[in-house]
Amino acid sequence: MVDQATREANRKAELESMSTADSRVLQKEGHRVTINRVEPPKLKAAPAPLSLNSEAKRTWTEEEWAAMIAAQPEHRSISLSVKVFGEEYSKILWRKPRDTEERRKEAPEEFEIWTNINLNYLRPISTFTVERDNVVYDYMGFTSTITREAEAWRRAYAKERGYDYESRWQTPPVRFTDETAEYVVVEAEERQIPPELYQQMDALFRHYLENEERFKAEFLRSEVLRKAREAYLKENPPEPKDVIINHWPISEGGAR
Repeated sequence: MVDQATREANRKAELESMSTADSRVLQKEGHRVTINRVEPPKLKAAPAPLSLNSEAKRTWTEEEWAAMIAAQPEHRSISLSVKVFGEEYSKILWRKPRDTEERRKEAPEEFEIWTNINLNYLRPISTFTVERDNVVYDYMGFTSTITREAEAWRRAYAKERGYDYESRWQTPPVRFTDETAEYVVVEAEERQIPPELYQQMDALFRHYLENEERFKAEFLRSEVLRKAREAYLKENPPEPKDVIINHWPISEGGAR
């Protein structure tokens, strides 16, 4: 296996070997940035197409196509953001799904949800399947954590310097049942709660609770690796490396 140093050396040699029409060098702290205008590289010939097997060559009937499409799971997207308050409860802003026309016209409609589930280990991007409903959920969302200790430190820090600090700590609108996973939607009188909200939240919470121990282990492992890397880089800061940037015109005559 070729190591990283060899790959970098090979890549640098490849960049330096290109025919240069113009060049300039920028001197940065401890390293140089070389910007070259080069001749466009010659494109490699496309590989021959792969031969199709007998199954791919045969003609499918309309009934077969319809059956294949019907067997495919439905894809749905979940978009939300989460604030976790300690390990006590979580506040969710859920965004109502929109079609293409709605996305052009207006911002997504958001609904506020509170739960006593600690969602600190929820991954930002994930895909999971609900076999019962034959649905694949594509989840995208980001989680931030607010702790009582951090808020107390911020308050004390602000007081020492003579200015007020408005705590970010919030409390749920209801009292949850101990030892029971629950969530509540903050209702607004002027609008109805979409049924997709309950479908998506039920599916997401079920998936999260079933995999919480694994998510927690993965999160803690990533934190250990992140801290170890930060400590290593602090003790062994990388040396700045020279950078080569090659560019070429994309149209005939050099017009950009």
